Amino acid sequence: MTVAGAVLAFVFILLVSALLLSQIAKLRSKQGSETGDYNRLFDELPIPMYIYDYLTFRFLAVNDAAIEQYGYSREEFLNLKVTDIRPPEEIPAFLKFHEAIPKIRLNAGRWLHRNKEGRTFEVQVFTHDTRFEGRAARQALVFNLDEKNRAETILKEKSAELENMLDSITDGFYALNINWEVTFINKAAERALSCTKEEVMGKNLWDFFPHSREGRFYAEYERAMTERISVHFEELYAPLGVWGAMNVYPTKDGIEVYFVDITEQKKIQEKIYNDGQNLRAIINNTRDLIWSVDRQSRIITGNQAFWDRVRELTGKNEAEVTNADFEEERVKLFFDSYERAFQGEAFSVIRHRESGGRLLYEELSFNPIYDLKDKVIGVNCFLRDITEPQEYLQRIEKQNVRLREIAWIQSHLVRAPLASILGLVQLCNPDDSPNAEIIPMLKKSAEDLDKVIMNITALTDDLIEP
Repeated sequence: MTVAGAVLAFVFILLVSALLLSQIAKLRSKQGSETGDYNRLFDELPIPMYIYDYLTFRFLAVNDAAIEQYGYSREEFLNLKVTDIRPPEEIPAFLKFHEAIPKIRLNAGRWLHRNKEGRTFEVQVFTHDTRFEGRAARQALVFNLDEKNRAETILKEKSAELENMLDSITDGFYALNINWEVTFINKAAERALSCTKEEVMGKNLWDFFPHSREGRFYAEYERAMTERISVHFEELYAPLGVWGAMNVYPTKDGIEVYFVDITEQKKIQEKIYNDGQNLRAIINNTRDLIWSVDRQSRIITGNQAFWDRVRELTGKNEAEVTNADFEEERVKLFFDSYERAFQGEAFSVIRHRESGGRLLYEELSFNPIYDLKDKVIGVNCFLRDITEPQEYLQRIEKQNVRLREIAWIQSHLVRAPLASILGLVQLCNPDDSPNAEIIPMLKKSAEDLDKVIMNITALTDDLIEP
């Protein structure tokens, strides 16, 4: 409600009060509880009011509010005339007006009054003729316009303070009346909604932002408006790409909307979700087992291969399984390794187990998980089947054993007869032999063979066990 509207409403109250209180003077001469009730209504009314003699102008009755406003005691008031509370320059106009005013008139206009200290102030007076204890009298109800102006000034100052405060907050705020028209919008809301106060003030929200009827905005705002309840929700205004955490409260004239721009938080949440989905796709796209445990060795998360192994071992799914479902001897290695990792050690171990008559080999890695304070809060675990590489290494080892045996034969068993042949060739005299031309050739072939054996021996030296 505007200041002018508030003043008009208050004046209306004064007029109605004057009509009702016109009966007080008539009833003050009565006896009994009814008179007491009217006396209290007269005395305790928070608006200054008095009754004066129509002919002598002397005060016949004053209420507590008049005593407070003018500064006179009740006894002092009853010894004064209504002209005594007016500046001397206003008395002629008052006397003229007093004679001319219709007896049923209520609004006596604006006048200057003064209090006991001599301070002058402007008032709005409402009067009505009545009778008081058998006398012709006039009842007056006085509204201090200086106080009204002071109240208006204070109201304007407070309104300005409120606007400044609302403009200084980082949350968006706007107010709507019952016609969905914007009656206030702060700077944060202007920035978030890409509009200015001049553009949107007085405009219908749904017309100015036509796409705002989409989503939850209209339904939730209408619920707050009609049911007079506060509502809280999160929604996206798609045309601007703005997410808001909305808090809507009913007011006397409509609703008020406080909102926080959570667009960046939503983007972060979306990125975290997408990253999580990508990570799940990565860790589930492997036959290796990946899982993590907390400080109590309870499973936090695991990939599909891990939970498949759990179902294979326990017959339970991830929501049902507990540490008690695993054989103690089988999981001892894991729990001992968890404890090492909780101490901050990252390490790997290799274990073997028998399955279906086949010896399987597995490599297990354990890595501590740290929080922002560098405290270990869990362990990430990785299990890889290395049976095929192990079996391949074993085959290589067997081949190496055979090669070592061959190398030993080469260097010891084969070379020994060759050495004898070379010795015998040296003893032969080509001049005495009918095959003299063959002996040099035989010698050369034996020497060539010796070189080959020596080369083979050199190449297999690393395979020969010391």
